[in-house]
Amino acid sequence: MLICALLSLCSRLVLKSIIFSLAETHGTCSFPVFHDEYSYFLTAFNVYFKYNVTKMLNEAGYVPSNSERYPLGGLVSAIENSFQATPEVICSKHDVKEIRLCFYKDFKPRNCLASKTSCPKYVSLPTYVALWRNETEMGIERISGDFEAL
Repeated sequence: MLICALLSLCSRLVLKSIIFSLAETHGTCSFPVFHDEYSYFLTAFNVYFKYNVTKMLNEAGYVPSNSERYPLGGLVSAIENSFQATPEVICSKHDVKEIRLCFYKDFKPRNCLASKTSCPKYVSLPTYVALWRNETEMGIERISGDFEAL
């Protein structure tokens, strides 16, 4: 369960409402697999860390840079080699804004179905600007593959 670290800004009740709303919006198609919000979000976080796109790209030599441009095909191939499926890449001008991984309901990777890419042939991987100084300030901590409330 996630607990808002900034208790002065939101209470547990508000956060629970937000989590429920997100699960209703994004998790309803997974109902046969998950019967509650906690299971849905715990699995989402575990999948997020299991398929670490940043790590996949770093291992292939692609590192965040605001000035370096990389071939889009190379980025996609690096992810395909690790993930065993084709991602969807979303760009804004030359910057990669999103990399989407797609899954079947049993969380096996599948190819993303995108009719057209918004990316040019060469793209940059902009450096990340943290909103918080560390993960602990967000109220999320990964411990032994699971998440604990702070």
